[in-house]
Amino acid sequence: MTIKTLRPLAALIAPALIGLSLAPNVAAAMTPQDLFAKLSPTIWVVRAQHGDNPIFAMGSAVAIAPRLLVTACHVVNGATGVTIARDSGKRVVKIDTITPDPVHSRDLCLLTTDTALPAVPAVIAPIDSVKVGEKVYAIGSPLGLELTLTDGLVSALRVAANETLPDIQTSAPIAPGSSGGGLFDEDGRLVGVTVAIASKETDNLAFAYPAQWVMELPARVETARHNWVAALAANGVATDANGEPVGSGYAPIGNIAAVPTIINTAPAGVTDAYKQFLLLNKPRAFLLTSDGRWGSVSDAGSLDALLKDCTTRKVQCRLYAVDNTVVWRPDTPAPIATSAQAAVAKP
Repeated sequence: MTIKTLRPLAALIAPALIGLSLAPNVAAAMTPQDLFAKLSPTIWVVRAQHGDNPIFAMGSAVAIAPRLLVTACHVVNGATGVTIARDSGKRVVKIDTITPDPVHSRDLCLLTTDTALPAVPAVIAPIDSVKVGEKVYAIGSPLGLELTLTDGLVSALRVAANETLPDIQTSAPIAPGSSGGGLFDEDGRLVGVTVAIASKETDNLAFAYPAQWVMELPARVETARHNWVAALAANGVATDANGEPVGSGYAPIGNIAAVPTIINTAPAGVTDAYKQFLLLNKPRAFLLTSDGRWGSVSDAGSLDALLKDCTTRKVQCRLYAVDNTVVWRPDTPAPIATSAQAAVAKP
């Protein structure tokens, strides 16, 4: 596997979002036919592979820039490989990195690829322009049925705890596989990212996150990166003048076979976990514990939480890789890590 050097999160995301803007209402509503013709090129099927399982977990994603898509994180959580597809699988594009929203309560992930996607301008509607009772359209892949268009109303705007912008409740039918797809208004603006079906008893009770959250991501990921660098320093990880971890020279970051085998554990479990780590964008860390656990983390809070957990359990947590660098030193104690978000899993 070839692993490309990842740029800092904000540097990766912000340029892609320069062309996006919070667009006011335009003069005339589009017909459903015109809306679908314009917007369907932005919608992709997401296929998430988990280890050697030949069956993909499936969802949807919206292209918001030539090499950037947004989806629901639960579509790709735990994946060892992710691709996006169109035209009944005739066109398949590899996803290189996954960037979760640093706010854990937001089930929002950005997918990046080195392959240029069709350059369809993404126009995001400010949430304050979305009104209860207005017509909306959902485009996604319910049950894997690519490019399915449904319509409904904005049923309610509901503000979750600790949030300022409301989720959108809609009567537009969605189903498993729709998660990560787009919710559009009659002007063709992206108003939401579909994430949840509220009830199995009815197909007209669903939710979408406000698309405006996407515009806030560069600032959030930049803050997360600063916190991460501070956490590394606090936990004894040597960094260079740019805040990048100093490598040990043990192995290249993409050498999966070099990851140490843990006694009494299945090597495949560690291998799959490391593949999940390699899909994450920075910040990220992969660690091993002296009681046979492993996993990755991607924020300072999770790092601190794991360190406290290891101290409580009186076990050693050793970092193998941080960001784009292997820091593992087999003959000396490695920096003590911290993590919990990305599942430090007991086999």
